[in-house]
Amino acid sequence: MPQRVEKYKLIMCLVICFSLVSATIILGDRTAVVCHDVFSDINRASAQLRATSSVREDEDKVSIDISGYGGGGYGGDTVSSVPSDISALMEQAEELYSGLKKSGDIEETYLGPTSQTTSYGVVDVNNKTSQSIDIKGLLNTKPSFGNITKDEPYILIYHTHSTEGYELLDLGWYSNDYISRTEDTAKNMIRVGDELSLALQEAGFNVIHDRNIYDKSYNGAYDRSRVVVEEYLEKYPSIILTLDVHRDAIHYDDGTKCKPTATINGKKAAQVMIITGCEGEGVENFPRWKENLIFSVHLQNQVEESYEGLMRPVFFCNRKYNMNVTPCSVLLEFGTDANTLEEAVYSARLIGDSLGKLLNKNMG
Repeated sequence: MPQRVEKYKLIMCLVICFSLVSATIILGDRTAVVCHDVFSDINRASAQLRATSSVREDEDKVSIDISGYGGGGYGGDTVSSVPSDISALMEQAEELYSGLKKSGDIEETYLGPTSQTTSYGVVDVNNKTSQSIDIKGLLNTKPSFGNITKDEPYILIYHTHSTEGYELLDLGWYSNDYISRTEDTAKNMIRVGDELSLALQEAGFNVIHDRNIYDKSYNGAYDRSRVVVEEYLEKYPSIILTLDVHRDAIHYDDGTKCKPTATINGKKAAQVMIITGCEGEGVENFPRWKENLIFSVHLQNQVEESYEGLMRPVFFCNRKYNMNVTPCSVLLEFGTDANTLEEAVYSARLIGDSLGKLLNKNMG
């Protein structure tokens, strides 16, 4: 079998070489553009094939190796290191961005508490409901973690809006000619989930990272993701934490895009916002919403104690967003479309580290 594969590879290389020679004759200066598109498609297809193969080898395998489409994550020195895959994307983007026309500014800012925010200690909650909340009391209540296990799947990461993406370079401006929304899993929310999953696995936890794309059509994405989440929960009843990983988008009237950023250990990170829901104002069938709120403030507290300034206030609202599937289900927003992919992935590493600490402290 290996010899047959190598034979096919050789044939493919010869076909490509012949095609490139022909393209040079026919297309002239456009050859480079065509080659870039061809190789991008080949690389993307190869990554998807590796991911699919790693799952199909063993249907019960719940934690897949991300080496085929990730950069191996951050090393011990997270201040200076950048995952190799993202570093390569940034180098490619320098040529891309050089040909783009500026459409507007990106305003880098820190999004903290406002006059409407309820605060206690390092925890801030932007309460958009009619419910009164006691953050101190919530922090004194243990989250509904159930049986925290490292032997069976305990955490599910998924992406209802998988195609949400980021800028690749930190330039302070954006171009409408660059579309950050993409099905390329090396650049969208799935790459952020890869890093979050890796950090939690390194903390010892058994993580399922669902890498499906649900928003090829935006309408109905939550219904589609819920079907798969419920399938996972039925197959693995040990799952208690479900994390729906997104990014935000904040655009001002003058066309400026908002980029919420914190500096952690001398390195830029995309600020993260926890969204947790509540019954009321038409939201029904969410009887255990308070348990999600308890989990949210505990996670917020742990992250802020470890990495001060990384978190935006918890957004507590009359929404459900599939957060009623378990008592510890939240939606996480990693930055906005104005942040860079590298900033969002760095934040995922920090959130994974913090969540691992929180769970390890509550074991036993």
